[in-house]
Amino acid sequence: MPKVKVPRKSTSIDMTAMCDVSFLLLTFFMLTSKFRPPEAVPIDLPNSRSQIKLENIMTISIDKDGRVFFGLNETSTREQLLERMLKNHPEIKLTNNQKTAFKGLDQIGFSLAEMPGVLALNPEQFKAYKMKGIPTDSVNNELAEWAFQTRYVDGEMKVALKGDKKSNVKVFNDVINTITEKVDIHKINLITTLSGSSQKQVNNEEATENK
Repeated sequence: MPKVKVPRKSTSIDMTAMCDVSFLLLTFFMLTSKFRPPEAVPIDLPNSRSQIKLENIMTISIDKDGRVFFGLNETSTREQLLERMLKNHPEIKLTNNQKTAFKGLDQIGFSLAEMPGVLALNPEQFKAYKMKGIPTDSVNNELAEWAFQTRYVDGEMKVALKGDKKSNVKVFNDVINTITEKVDIHKINLITTLSGSSQKQVNNEEATENK
């Protein structure tokens, strides 16, 4: 008796569900991804050979013109810090929109007196605005207050110093003295570029004890 031949049929797979899942994942990553905001001022970093990742830090940046900038990498900490600064300076009045604008700032480079006006700028105006830097002189050292209040909000907060390799040495030393003497922080991390690496920027920890 001859064998019965079963007709061969091609297998058909419905990819509709797979396409839906792919587009859902793509949409999710597009909506939740947060791009790193541009820095308020470009800083040409010196080289280093160590490579240690820093997290939960306050960053103090010094550009080649000697301007000092202050930044926090956690939005929630910025909100708490602003509330403390406003409590200590009742003369400064901010609207809810200005407070929201502050929470979105990666770096602060203006005095407390300038803050309401700067935070009221629209995105285009803010982009064109040139920050003068935080006052660090002996008469009006606002950097010390920003750093002190940040440590009050988070006692485990680390300090990272990011200086342009052409920074004024006197300004650099003044900032270190401010942190060690006025804020009582004696461990400072330096942010540098990894020597011999193609990466543009690497966070490195060069702990320095100031006696």
